[in-house]
Amino acid sequence: MFERILKRMREKIRNRQYIMTLHAEEEMNADGLTIYDVERGILTGRYWNDKWME
Repeated sequence: MFERILKRMREKIRNRQYIMTLHAEEEMNADGLTIYDVERGILTGRYWNDKWME
C-alpha cells in the first residue's frame, strides 16, 4: 500500500498537481526547507541535513 501511495505522490509532483497547505509552508520555513527540497525528497527518497542522506 505504501508503494502505491508514494507512486501517486510522485506522479502528482511531476505533473504539478498538488497544493501545499499554509501549515506545510510554515513547517518548511521553520526547518529551512523550500518546496524544491520537499519535492526532491519525495521524488528521490533523500533529504538534506548538512549533506544529502539516504
